[in-house]
Amino acid sequence: MMKRLFASFCALMMLVSSSAFATSDSPVETIRDGARQVLDLLKQDNGKNTRQIRQQVEAVAVPQFDFQRMTALAVGRGWRQATPEQQQQLSQEFQTLLVRIYTSTMTRYKGTQVDVKPNPILASNGREATVKSEVTLPNSSDKKPVSIDYTLYKTSQGWKIYNVSVEGASLVTVYRNQFNDEINKNGVDGLIKMLKDKNAGVTAKGNA
Repeated sequence: MMKRLFASFCALMMLVSSSAFATSDSPVETIRDGARQVLDLLKQDNGKNTRQIRQQVEAVAVPQFDFQRMTALAVGRGWRQATPEQQQQLSQEFQTLLVRIYTSTMTRYKGTQVDVKPNPILASNGREATVKSEVTLPNSSDKKPVSIDYTLYKTSQGWKIYNVSVEGASLVTVYRNQFNDEINKNGVDGLIKMLKDKNAGVTAKGNA
């Protein structure tokens, strides 16, 4: 399940990596229109995952997410136990982990086919939205679409994504189980160390 969530998060990042649509009034258009932008970016370098392309995609993708909110949800109860400094470290390391996993593997998903559904589910007087989609990942053996739901909330800077669910499995919930186990064993500092170690491993693999 974790591997599939990572793959779908890569597809998600590709969908929303467009600063040009950051202030869209429509959560559906925020998701839908970004896909064309980053796919064009990947094609500029003939599909090669170069450092320059990784940096360009990261620069436009990161502002579309509320990584602090994602981290708080993923950490759960441990977030309230953490000091402000620890919360900052957790948010930065979790953001780094997700972004580096994506940028080290993103060219595998340049052929992704996406069907974004037109009618989002609204909540909180229209300030939150769930956008449903079906994503067909490249090189999938059965070509069966994967159901992916994106949860966003509206800010003065536009819609921000703070969770993704794949076939009903929430990204932050899957991480919460892992994070809670680490906090129970080694405390908040132990979780920070675990994330740093993971990031070091991802960096070593993706330094081409």
